[in-house]
Amino acid sequence: RAHHQLETFYERVIKFTLARPLLILGSSFTIFILSLVAVGYVPKTFLPPQDYGEFEVGIELPPGTNLGAMSDVAAEVDKVIRSNPEVRTSLLIVGGRQTESNAAQFFVELVPAGQRKVNTSKFKDRLRMQLAPFKYANPMVKDIDAVAGGVRPFNVNIIGTDLVELEKVSSEAFALIRKHSGLKDPDISFRPGKPEFQVALDNHRAEGMGISSMSLGQELRAQIEGVNPAVFREKGLEYDVRVRLQEDQRNLRTGFSSTYIPNINNTLVKLTTVANPVEAEGPADIRRQDRGRYIQISADITPGGVGMGQVMTDVRHIFEQEMKLPVGMRYQFVGQAENFTELSSNMLKASGLGILFIFLVLASLYESFVTPFTIMLVLPLAACGAFIALFLTHNSLDIFSMIGCIMLLGIATKNSILLVDYANQLVLKGLDRREAMLQAGRTRLRPILMTTVALIAGMLPVAIGLNEASKQRVSMGVAVIGGLISSTLLTLVVVPAAYSYVDRFRVWSGKVLHRIFVVKAQQSGK
Repeated sequence: RAHHQLETFYERVIKFTLARPLLILGSSFTIFILSLVAVGYVPKTFLPPQDYGEFEVGIELPPGTNLGAMSDVAAEVDKVIRSNPEVRTSLLIVGGRQTESNAAQFFVELVPAGQRKVNTSKFKDRLRMQLAPFKYANPMVKDIDAVAGGVRPFNVNIIGTDLVELEKVSSEAFALIRKHSGLKDPDISFRPGKPEFQVALDNHRAEGMGISSMSLGQELRAQIEGVNPAVFREKGLEYDVRVRLQEDQRNLRTGFSSTYIPNINNTLVKLTTVANPVEAEGPADIRRQDRGRYIQISADITPGGVGMGQVMTDVRHIFEQEMKLPVGMRYQFVGQAENFTELSSNMLKASGLGILFIFLVLASLYESFVTPFTIMLVLPLAACGAFIALFLTHNSLDIFSMIGCIMLLGIATKNSILLVDYANQLVLKGLDRREAMLQAGRTRLRPILMTTVALIAGMLPVAIGLNEASKQRVSMGVAVIGGLISSTLLTLVVVPAAYSYVDRFRVWSGKVLHRIFVVKAQQSGK
């Protein structure tokens, strides 16, 4: 009885729609424009915030700090991290990925989501506050990036040839970028002040003494680091023979005046004769890209913030408006920021190809290039629901929700196909367009609602996110469910309103084409 009442109500809706088709079409167009406005407020990013219950903490002391001092500070930070009941395990590694003695990394695993009251993002914010007393160690709480092998989500490289100028420009850019609210724990790869002890060779004296810079470097390395000139064999086993100075003789800074090196004739020459000791400071590392040097600015994306897309737009504005880069210097997004640019263009191409293939299939089935337009009116109506659903649920337009929008292209057209196909059959049987659409709507309402409800029910587990891994795909379920709801509700009123116009245009265009190609061909044949 309830369904019968629903059919009766929908029949009255169709009569109202057929009486005011322009009002219905205009209202649907307005809804589509409003959805485009809403998507402007939806964060756009490559991957949504992680809630795997895992993250990384990094600390760093000034360059030149030894492992002992770094280990003491790391132990204090480790106590703060482990004091939280949400922490299940933590792993401490003293020493950076590039063998820096002044860095340490913590890999933290939280208890399962059901056993804690905060998600990973909120816990990370709380931990940042707890680590505020260690500001001198530059603590950074960051995501573990399984996509790019440890690279943070947002990365921009500033590339140039002059290292001094590159350091200056990068520091200015970092001062502006770090203020952006969409970034968390921004960092710059340049680390000035690493102490160095340099041997400055006097080329003129060295040439006179028969000493080259290469031979000097090889000899000093052999004295301090050592070389393996031979192996010792005993009972089928080989042991490397390592030759170098004794431990109390390897400090080149204190033993500079007593160090001798051989020249081209293997005559020992005092090092102070051809070189001078220089105490200097240099960068912790030098990175190269495209035959130039670069300094990288990296950060995490703020959960619930403006998203990767808006951050990239604002950073471009900084480089192009607020501070223009000198000649010969440029910037480039890398990592997830670069992938996000490629994702946007590739998804647009995929959507265009999907719409084209749907049109070609419908055109071949209906043997008409006009009828598919009635069915494909549902595509922008499905996009309306997807965009508005993401806006209302505060989800981001990311790789998962974009895939959901591509899925909607094929799913959403089934409602209009059911209506239009049955209406066409009734028109061929002699019914007028109005009566055919009334009967088609009443007959096809049940299968339309059944298929829509079944699809929504199937996507509910994805939209809810039952565990840590599935929560990252929530935006896909939200986009698909929102698109299904809007496409179903709007299709039931928009397709009947547009059907008569499109079908009349189909008949008129068919007569025109018949007159042009068939009649003229017959006349020319005569």
